[in-house]
Amino acid sequence: GQVKSVERAVEKLLRSYRQDVSRLLDICRQHLVFASIGDMVACLAAIAQDSEVVVVRVKNRMHPELISAGSSAGYRDVSLNVRVETEETRAMGLAGHVCELQLQLESFARLKNREGHQRYVRYRNFKAQ
Repeated sequence: GQVKSVERAVEKLLRSYRQDVSRLLDICRQHLVFASIGDMVACLAAIAQDSEVVVVRVKNRMHPELISAGSSAGYRDVSLNVRVETEETRAMGLAGHVCELQLQLESFARLKNREGHQRYVRYRNFKAQ
């Protein structure tokens, strides 16, 4: 997975989180791509049933109300903030570490290229997020 750049982390802290570092939950992230919505739903169900995974937050950018409101500049995914709590993560002091897991349909992932991401960044900058 990708690690958020220092520049973007600072920008997000200043623009969106009023310098509250505890709200920055997507430093470490992974992107999973699915052929169908059914596959994505099955993955979400597996995550929900996993006793070692704690779901901290869900952003559903595929919800019809968000699509019609235009609040995501056309970007579509389901983003989970999760913690993995096992004996090993507790022993290493990592059980409190929150990671982002982005779930996306293949049809949208094909559009998530450099040009598409640049459009999203312009939209995000326009909204000062």
